[in-house]
Amino acid sequence: MIASKPALTSKQPPAVVPTVSTLTIGMDTYNPPVHSYGTVKSYFETILTPQVNGTITFVADVFRVGHQIDKGTILAKIDTTNYDAVLARESAVLTTNNRTLEEEIIRAQQSEEDWKASGRKISSASPFVLRKPQLAAALASISSSKAALKKAQADIDRCTLKAPFDAVVSARSASIGNFATAQSPLGTLVATEMAEIRLPLTPVQASRIALPGKDTTQPTIQLSSPTKPGIQWQAKLSRTEPIIDPKNQVVFVIAEIDAPYSEDNSLPVGTFVEAIIPTIETPDSLETPEISLVNDSFLWAVSESQTLVKVNVQRLYSHRGMAYIKLLDTKLSLPLSVVVKPLTNFRTGMLVKAVAQ
Repeated sequence: MIASKPALTSKQPPAVVPTVSTLTIGMDTYNPPVHSYGTVKSYFETILTPQVNGTITFVADVFRVGHQIDKGTILAKIDTTNYDAVLARESAVLTTNNRTLEEEIIRAQQSEEDWKASGRKISSASPFVLRKPQLAAALASISSSKAALKKAQADIDRCTLKAPFDAVVSARSASIGNFATAQSPLGTLVATEMAEIRLPLTPVQASRIALPGKDTTQPTIQLSSPTKPGIQWQAKLSRTEPIIDPKNQVVFVIAEIDAPYSEDNSLPVGTFVEAIIPTIETPDSLETPEISLVNDSFLWAVSESQTLVKVNVQRLYSHRGMAYIKLLDTKLSLPLSVVVKPLTNFRTGMLVKAVAQ
């Protein structure tokens, strides 16, 4: 039995062909947007302060937090009694100085005539005899009185506080009966004409954007906020800050939004927003899922004979789970059948079974 047993034959185990999911990609021109984040800031923000002292006698109903006011709206008034008295006094002083000037003019004419009547030349008379210094002093007194009168009238006008621009009231401390002093804040106004957003950009992001300059147009961007889902606002990149942050080399651009406090879609100051910024087109590039890119340097593609081919690429940038790349091997024929989820044991020439997505 031992002598007649059949010889053992070796059997080759069946080859395991992995099944891979593939995606066909081709060369095209792409320009996915750049995302940045920032906080809305006021374009103009003014602390309303009086330039005179006095008791507050009037506060407008619209001078309340949250109200929108137009330029020139009267917000508060200060008692003008003391300044009316100063105006009356300076008016009286000006009248007196005008009378003094007229008297000096007559006296100067009389002095000149008397000097000529004495038979002497007018050129030999001293300025004091001809009353020229007295006349100059009278003219100077009139100029001083006019300036004082103008200041007295300005102080009366300053007792009425008006909005310097279209604004929304963000703070108010003025109340009727309070005593207002110069430079004591009565409220805060935020301009409704425009608002600004300061947006940081990495060097790579900045290189993909047509940054605003003197000879370039202002790109239009889209803004959204988690506080108001589903609503978008339009803004324009107006300028680039001239200084780069030395810590992280971030470039800051300034976006401007018109009428942030419009009734339809208000965007209050302090709102955190996401900005979607259009980019420059990148020609002759490919779009592939992030997970298909290995070590940011190559892809696995499936050839017509169902074998793996290693494709060397250069990563350009990413956007929402997709990577945008450049082919380093120009001899490859397009489109490519790229393996979506490559395995660690892949080798060049390995036989696979491709299933297209």
